[in-house]
Amino acid sequence: MKKLILTTLIVATFTVACAQTEQGRWVVGVSSNLSFGSTNVDGANDNISNVHLSGQAGYFIMDNLAAGLTLGVGASRQGELKTSSTSIGPFARYYINGVFYVGAGYTTTSGKSKNGSTTTNEFDGGNLLLEAGYPVWLGENVAIEPGLNYLLGTGDINRSTLAATAGFRLYF
Repeated sequence: MKKLILTTLIVATFTVACAQTEQGRWVVGVSSNLSFGSTNVDGANDNISNVHLSGQAGYFIMDNLAAGLTLGVGASRQGELKTSSTSIGPFARYYINGVFYVGAGYTTTSGKSKNGSTTTNEFDGGNLLLEAGYPVWLGENVAIEPGLNYLLGTGDINRSTLAATAGFRLYF
């Protein structure tokens, strides 16, 4: 009896999940990563905090494959140094049976750094994004999506970042 109930629940989950990623549907959501670090270089203790918030809107161009646009804002602080940025770019995401997703995208990014009230640096570049995760379906059209992102910076943004993310998506 336990096996029958478990099998029924698994089949129901796959059926609901697959129905949300059909061609012609839309997905809209937000995601964020939040990080905090502390470094100690030559006796100087520096705390670094980062936050990035992005919104996405996409259309399923075929079953399980969505393509769309990402808009993002970011901020970081390291002592008196504050950095802010904005980004925009395309993305694509493939859902594997509605249970896992993998995606890629590219955003052009611009921003500036300030030390107190003085602008110390302005930058332009981009980020190549690779992502993977899984939607946790809360209902027929709503999912929370934990995942991992890898960003590879281009232009003035010469760095790579691996981040854990959490997202909230509406499917309709």
